[in-house]
Amino acid sequence: MYKLVDSDFDKEKLINQYFFLIGGYIETMMEKFLKEESFGIDSMGLLFKKDLDEEDDEEELQEIKDNQILLVSEPPASITDEKAYFYYAEFYKYLEIYIREKYPDNNIIQKLLNDIKDSIEL
Repeated sequence: MYKLVDSDFDKEKLINQYFFLIGGYIETMMEKFLKEESFGIDSMGLLFKKDLDEEDDEEELQEIKDNQILLVSEPPASITDEKAYFYYAEFYKYLEIYIREKYPDNNIIQKLLNDIKDSIEL
């Protein structure tokens, strides 16, 4: 059972940990996000509602909204199994900050960021 992370501070910490963990795979993650496909590395993953299993993820299916993604983290990435729900706009806000800091001059990643913004209608 996953512990729900719901404070803004802890959610920000978790999403930043995810960005750090996926590191050089940010482009792949963004391409998958545009296709609404899950992406994870090691013990952290970003999941869409359609990727959740009716039996294994029953609780998450009841909690997640259509315009949300689920970030899950398991040891060793976190001390315990954790999960956090992000509205698309909320996820985009964190992604934009990360991209601005780490990839300001990468035209491919900047285009993907704009494509994501358009896809979630911000």
